[in-house]
Amino acid sequence: MITRYASAASLAKDKRVLEIGCGAGQGLGMVGATAKEVIGGDYSLALLETARQHFGGRFPLINLSAEALPFKDESFDVVLFFEASYYVRNVDKAFDDIARVLVPQGTVLFVNANPERPDFIRSPHSVHYHTANEFQAALERRGFSVSVAGAFPSQPSGAGSNTFFGRAVPIARQLLETAGLVPRTLRGRAKLKRLVYRKLKLVPPELTEGFASVAPLFALEGSRSVGFKVIYIRGTRET
Repeated sequence: MITRYASAASLAKDKRVLEIGCGAGQGLGMVGATAKEVIGGDYSLALLETARQHFGGRFPLINLSAEALPFKDESFDVVLFFEASYYVRNVDKAFDDIARVLVPQGTVLFVNANPERPDFIRSPHSVHYHTANEFQAALERRGFSVSVAGAFPSQPSGAGSNTFFGRAVPIARQLLETAGLVPRTLRGRAKLKRLVYRKLKLVPPELTEGFASVAPLFALEGSRSVGFKVIYIRGTRET
């Protein structure tokens, strides 16, 4: 989360920004620290209420669907869509509407779990996880120039990567996905993670730069995204 919102903050400087799928708004403060204006939008009223309880009136928070954004044409310089596009029923409509609300030379940034990683586990409520190539093709058809980056290599080097634990976790993930044993709720998934990773760090209502370190991004081409856990798709609206 820190890595994607640090990337967003660097894009947002002095810009008008919309975050689709902002959830409880944990990243709005980091983006808002550099942006000219930030609006958070989400389909879930409950999550937006959690954001309102923390932020008060600092940021406009709007209940919306990605398939029908309630904004005029060319309203934003930057659109962010993190870890949520795979829940959209008609994602083609979402792509069209994102293009519509962006100014010429405006930027959209998608960040998603990479469905091409060998031990990928999908959310049981998801519709479709786009690969890096699928994102690129969909955006290029709409007049975007596209760059792709990867974060968090699937097989990192360094201490712990060759231990029994380091080798066993990806295998266990694959077995759970294949057997259909992945819990359907976030609470259930958190309990499963605690069994594997023990103590987890709680995410605060508002992220700050010191919460965790920012991971490096690696520019990718073609099918090289397979080796990364997370993909970053950046599109610039050319037409």
